[in-house]
Amino acid sequence: MRSVRWASVATVVGCAVVALVCVAAAARGRTWALVPGLVAAAVGFRELRALQRRVR
Repeated sequence: MRSVRWASVATVVGCAVVALVCVAAAARGRTWALVPGLVAAAVGFRELRALQRRVR
């Protein structure tokens, strides 16, 4: 079994939470919330891809 990079897992989970909060804020009329939401989603996807590459 390979070791898990817990810092990367925490980053992905944290980015998902931030992105969801930003989407909820944008749905309530705060369009400025889309910018940090997109940044958080991009960072989360990057970390997720890094985790997937490490497994292979």
